[in-house]
Amino acid sequence: MNSQLDLDQARKLIVSHSPTLASEEISLLEACGRVCAQSLTAALPIPHFRQSAMDGFALRREDCVEGCHIPIISEIAAGSTQEHRVKNHTAIRIMTGGRVPESCDQVVPFEECRETKGVLSDLHCPSRSHIRKVGTDVKKGHHIVKSGEMITPGHMHLAATAGAQSIKVYARPKAAIICTGSELVDDSPLPGQVISGNRFLLAGLIAKSGGLVSDAATVKDDIPAILNSLKEMSSQADLVITTGGMGPGKYDLVAQALTQLGVTIHYRALKLRPGKATLFGTKNDTLFFALPGPPPAVRLLFHELVHPALLALQGRKKPGPKTLRAELTEELAIKQKGLLNLKGGILTLANGRCQVRPADRHEAASCIILVPAHRRCLKKGELVTIHLTEW
Repeated sequence: MNSQLDLDQARKLIVSHSPTLASEEISLLEACGRVCAQSLTAALPIPHFRQSAMDGFALRREDCVEGCHIPIISEIAAGSTQEHRVKNHTAIRIMTGGRVPESCDQVVPFEECRETKGVLSDLHCPSRSHIRKVGTDVKKGHHIVKSGEMITPGHMHLAATAGAQSIKVYARPKAAIICTGSELVDDSPLPGQVISGNRFLLAGLIAKSGGLVSDAATVKDDIPAILNSLKEMSSQADLVITTGGMGPGKYDLVAQALTQLGVTIHYRALKLRPGKATLFGTKNDTLFFALPGPPPAVRLLFHELVHPALLALQGRKKPGPKTLRAELTEELAIKQKGLLNLKGGILTLANGRCQVRPADRHEAASCIILVPAHRRCLKKGELVTIHLTEW
């Protein structure tokens, strides 16, 4: 087990123990937000035929001469697969997206000519052909989405247009949640009891990170009960998260249960607030995170430690948080220095500059403000380092 680590060391350790999960093939319709497991290339060029970029008339450029009168022989609608051949000194009406005949090298927009009784006149041959050539957007064989990239709606559009119907992605991690505390109940609390809300907080954070909740339970402060839940849930999960039971001495029940389960514990504390009482371990390929009980600490530590693991399991190449500098709009004071402090923040953009303020207790933070270990107070107007909570 490592001695007390700092945040960056802990994150690197966690990612190094987060094996990429197996791949699966899914429908392209289901692919948004998943991580590509095998680079997808275009089976078709886009466009895969010569396509009109304007409503107008297709003809030979050499026929666009001053004073000419050119008969219109037919019409091509978007979606028509009929082949047309346009002879010298004739034109064919064509709609945007229509297939341009091979014998034509020019589309003249409606507004740049005049049509009278099926004859074109007053042509002004434009400098552009208004024809989109084969492969203008994407050439055949071009990489649409690379392995390790998260699939976006833009990727899906290109992939579908280039002929793909399915795509290989990494499996979604299955996460189990165990909230410990004899004061916790699932519903109908009596005086002295509280409803276990961390289950729902973690379920939402896991879903936003691309994971699936395989199970969630509330367990009293009892080592046999905690151990039984750990045994049952870890057999079906890639990752297990516990909350509570991380206090000193006789209240350090989660660590004792994990040790009895045979989990290799890599650290039991961090040089971090919150996070001094936190744990990371592994058994085979299953990851175990033991977090403190207060929901604000759970949220902050999830983003800094668990979220990177979930991304790494899904094959993301750079699972670390995105770091920015932002102007602090309110003073931020902490109780004591000596450790790196994490504080939830609200990030905004004003006059082209990133600005941040501390989040109120019940606000959903959009970033995490990092308060250096040697500081007790960050002044209004100074630049501070933040981590985005989504990346």
